[in-house]
Amino acid sequence: MMLRLFTRGDTLDGIVPPGGELLTGYAVVALMRRGGRLDTYDVYSRERDCRCVVKVVRPDRAHEVHVRAALVGEGALLRELAHPHLVRAYDVIEGPRTAVVLETLTGSTLAALIEESPLGPRDVALLGRQLASALGYLHRRDWLHLDVKPSNVVVQGGRAVLIDLSLATHPGDGRPHAGTDGYLAPEQVTGRNLSPATDVFGLGTTLGEALTGELPYGEEDRWVTGTAPRRATRPFRRRLSRSAGPLAEVITACLDPDPERRPSLTSACEVLDAVIAGTTSAGA
Repeated sequence: MMLRLFTRGDTLDGIVPPGGELLTGYAVVALMRRGGRLDTYDVYSRERDCRCVVKVVRPDRAHEVHVRAALVGEGALLRELAHPHLVRAYDVIEGPRTAVVLETLTGSTLAALIEESPLGPRDVALLGRQLASALGYLHRRDWLHLDVKPSNVVVQGGRAVLIDLSLATHPGDGRPHAGTDGYLAPEQVTGRNLSPATDVFGLGTTLGEALTGELPYGEEDRWVTGTAPRRATRPFRRRLSRSAGPLAEVITACLDPDPERRPSLTSACEVLDAVIAGTTSAGA
């Protein structure tokens, strides 16, 4: 089930309580998350007669044009996209409150699954293949995701769905440090020369954590000063070595600090397909 962080009885400034109307036709079931710019609600849509997810600009940020524009842009992009491993957007609402209506995903986040136990090699390969499919679809349309991480992947019935395109942008230079600490490629720290290889790094970090339960790089913020280690942490390398084989090798290659040395998604998928098919050793 989707995680609910706030229910009836909780009080936060500007929060619509359960049973209240967030937008015309959308009744609040629960507040799922309060972020720095947005509130995310579990809602019931009277028009669709089903549950949906609504991301809405926080009341205290509603006066900020760039915050509203970013959410509208994310919603418009998601409405243009159609891929089985990307979350779908139903509506973009620009007033009176700026909001995006999304499909409800009834699985668990990959982050929650990893907390219970790391995944087996073939499950990791299948997960990676699905995420690579979604990322390749974005890249062919000249978009980068830039925030590939376990908490942005929902797994339901064997299907992985990539969510949250709030940082999606075109290749080139971008905002420094846009993304999530622990999952940033070195070039994201500086915001220079962002490319499909940047998402390959995010994919490798996500698959590596799914397989080992460990984040590959512990102090990646030091990349901005050029003093960070060029190798993953010892605990990560030790756990990854237990799954020695092509899967571990492709994850290591995706995590190369130099984007020029990372494999393409096509090359990574060839390895993942072989692991899924059992034509190569997946490791222990």
